[in-house]
Amino acid sequence: MKPTDLSPAARAAADRQAIRGSWDGPALERLLQELLAYDVVLDARVAFRLKVMIGTIVAAVVGFIAAVVMIAEEDGLLLLAVAALEALLVGATVWRWLQASKMALPERALLMLQQMFLQIRQDLDPAEQIRVNVDLTGPTKAKRGQKQKLPAGAFLAREQYVFTDPWCSVRFQLRDGCRLTLRQVDQVMEVRRTKRSLRGKTKVKVRYKKLCRLTATLLPPAPVRWKARPQVDAEWERLRVANKKGQEVAVLERWFLYKPHEGRPKENPTGADAVGLMYRLCAMREVAAR
Repeated sequence: MKPTDLSPAARAAADRQAIRGSWDGPALERLLQELLAYDVVLDARVAFRLKVMIGTIVAAVVGFIAAVVMIAEEDGLLLLAVAALEALLVGATVWRWLQASKMALPERALLMLQQMFLQIRQDLDPAEQIRVNVDLTGPTKAKRGQKQKLPAGAFLAREQYVFTDPWCSVRFQLRDGCRLTLRQVDQVMEVRRTKRSLRGKTKVKVRYKKLCRLTATLLPPAPVRWKARPQVDAEWERLRVANKKGQEVAVLERWFLYKPHEGRPKENPTGADAVGLMYRLCAMREVAAR
């Protein structure tokens, strides 16, 4: 699949790495399906260019060693030219891999949205559009906070950066007139730990944690009486009823924590997690208000 194979809407979303505007349900489902299919192609491209980059680096090292052995000392300029050519080739493959990596889309985030809308499609008001503001760029440098110094403990030093990414906001109306809003804010913690080995060498290891806050808000079409509040996990959930423009709205938040063994975390709450929050809010209404 090439970018030219995408629909204009999907191509624009892939280029901007964002989905914005008002959509009807079927059009949004088609868009998410196209982006997920395109992401499979992008992931394959990233993997292929990574292999090419590694192969080029290995070939460059072997070639340079062979050149050192074969080229006479008086041909230093030739050896320098070989080294420059190999460095140029390595730099080109690294650049192409980085460019492909930047184009990749967050598969887990797109899957969450697709799964969610597939599960609630029968409950959506077909006469109302879905308002979407989704940022697919991930935790970029622009979203990184100031460096924080942490207690060193057993290390020489510990530093932390926090990336704050409020990437998802969708709003839609159900058939009964209730309006639901789903928001997600991710915080990615990058911790750099510096230690000294037994041989006296200094090493820096980077660890990541990802904290996702998923928030569902229910706004009834008219004032309602709320039933007994559902049971919540005191550690990971918070439920509250707030006043918005003279009307009570119910808000349920849940936090999800991910700690990968290595690399940046790619995990994300699922569509079932999002739908579960919204259904629990809807269950708070009195029967007559449903």
